[in-house]
Amino acid sequence: MAYVGSAPNPGQNREVDDISSSFDGSTTAFTLQVGGSNASPGSSNNIIVSLGGVVQNPGTDYTVAASTITFTTAPAAGL
Repeated sequence: MAYVGSAPNPGQNREVDDISSSFDGSTTAFTLQVGGSNASPGSSNNIIVSLGGVVQNPGTDYTVAASTITFTTAPAAGL
């Protein structure tokens, strides 16, 4: 498989807990957690975010600081 930059590290990927139940159409900042514990990906470029099946652009559609992801536009309720 092709990649840009460093080779991927199998087994290093983690899926964050589902935050979609918190989407209310007005809130933009959410805490990222894995297994109920705060998780810090380090950078917006270290995660892949999909909303409603649409992959979001890091730095444009969202930013990450520590364990908080902040969307430019609040995700719609029920998304």
